Amino acid sequence: MTDSPDTDWSAVCEQLIRGERLAFLQMNRLITGFLVQLRAYDFEQEWDDLRQEVVLAVVQNARAGRLREAKAFVGYVRIITRNKFADRLKGRIRRHEKDSLPWGDEILADESPQPSPELWSAVEALPTDQRRVIEGVYLEGKTYDEVSSDTGIPLGTMKRRLREGLEALRKFFSGAAPHG
Repeated sequence: MTDSPDTDWSAVCEQLIRGERLAFLQMNRLITGFLVQLRAYDFEQEWDDLRQEVVLAVVQNARAGRLREAKAFVGYVRIITRNKFADRLKGRIRRHEKDSLPWGDEILADESPQPSPELWSAVEALPTDQRRVIEGVYLEGKTYDEVSSDTGIPLGTMKRRLREGLEALRKFFSGAAPHG
């Protein structure tokens, strides 16, 4: 998948910095080989952009003197390719999390079960921070990030208080005495 074992990658890198087309093509072939190894086929339409990002990173680091060892060049390109691919993958995952549902909120509001008054009176008996978090997530339908931002409670602490509040409610409804 890579060029011949006797390829002088330091020379290719120098040629790449000078803007020589042959060096660019050799780098593209090397990077494409790594993308194939990563099985990045779902991103094939983005491979040109990925290759360009990797080439730019290599050139910038070479100019800055960070690529001192020619023997490590191929490994360096492999790592940069993997990191750039992972960034793309993470970006795609984040976009999917933000996608909206294919139906309107009015349908969800009509079909969602209404919480019992007994449940909300039990929630009101919880410590203030636990109650605010549970109300934000379950009554107002906010995300964890939104509740954390609205209440000023750090995300990790907010998740802990949510877990503790739900545990207290479980114990309350199972007949055990709540703690907290």
